[in-house]
Amino acid sequence: MAYAGVTTKISKNGSKSIYVRFKHNSKTYPVKNFTKLFGCKTEKQAFDKLQEVKILISQGKDPFISSPTTLNDIFDQRVIDKVNNGEWTNNTPTNYLYFYNSYVRNTIGHKKIEKITYEDLLKVQKQVSHLSSASKNLLKMILRPVFAEEVKKENIYKSVIDKLETYNTSIRESLETRVKETHLDVVKKLYHTIPQYNATKKSQKIEVKIFLYLTLLTAHRYGEILQLRKEDCYMDKQMIMPPKEITKTKDDYRFPIPDECLSYIENIESGLLFPNMNRSGIYAMFKKFVKLANIDLYNNKSISMHDTRKFMLTIMIRDCKIDSVLADTCLNHKQRGIIKHYLSFTYEDVNEAYQKYWNVIRAV
Repeated sequence: MAYAGVTTKISKNGSKSIYVRFKHNSKTYPVKNFTKLFGCKTEKQAFDKLQEVKILISQGKDPFISSPTTLNDIFDQRVIDKVNNGEWTNNTPTNYLYFYNSYVRNTIGHKKIEKITYEDLLKVQKQVSHLSSASKNLLKMILRPVFAEEVKKENIYKSVIDKLETYNTSIRESLETRVKETHLDVVKKLYHTIPQYNATKKSQKIEVKIFLYLTLLTAHRYGEILQLRKEDCYMDKQMIMPPKEITKTKDDYRFPIPDECLSYIENIESGLLFPNMNRSGIYAMFKKFVKLANIDLYNNKSISMHDTRKFMLTIMIRDCKIDSVLADTCLNHKQRGIIKHYLSFTYEDVNEAYQKYWNVIRAV
């Protein structure tokens, strides 16, 4: 059956292309290769696609604007969109791009997404076999939304990423099986060791001590503390209000500044509180700090800076007799279920809880 304006051309190498010439709304359009543009393999497919093209033109849309087709193009555009609309903040785009660039971009990223097979993904998965289970799962975590979106757009018919194995991740051991001492004794030891800790770099000599005080005494996520600026500190109220753009919960909240940090913060004119520190050195720094504090650990066990949050929650509830929901609020955890609608605490409540916590930590 012949279709008006639709023709088939066969090149010297034998490949077939479907070309379309058409007029719409009194405008004549130049010949378009519908095989190259839309993947049409028959004249019938090209004719049906032409009807869609005419509808888009009538809606004021240009159907011939090229859209990303390779995985690299689609992923890069996704990163830009997520950052611009505020969905991805802090280290999410950096971490995702690092993984993608290391294992995906130069292996299968150049391929059109509809051409990527399960076998292609297995090759990438094999490259990350030396990583932890959580890191290996990043491949599926990062690419699944990409494939799902292309299925919605009907650019592909199924998501091959769903066939990949999801690795079981080990659950972090409880503090009781890692630390021989009580939570209160551990935090007291760490607190009283801070003055003795000396940073390797001279530029960090004072910064590290204040960073340790602020992290230990407030138990806030160290990734957020590293991004705090002088502009986030309200010295007249001895309070910090991190912008929601740097918080995990994406909410504004407030917490008090410990006395140990006041003088240091007051002397900063503007900018980051800890300009000479970065995430990459935190692990080694804290490990050295724990060793200096002589924390009594079980064989081959360790504690991390994130554990300071668990320490504080337990001490507030067990040793300070603070309400468990209030203690959880101090950590800026979002409450779930019906309680989030009926129970809330003021900043004064949070400040009072911290003062009780600090009193027991500072005690000799």
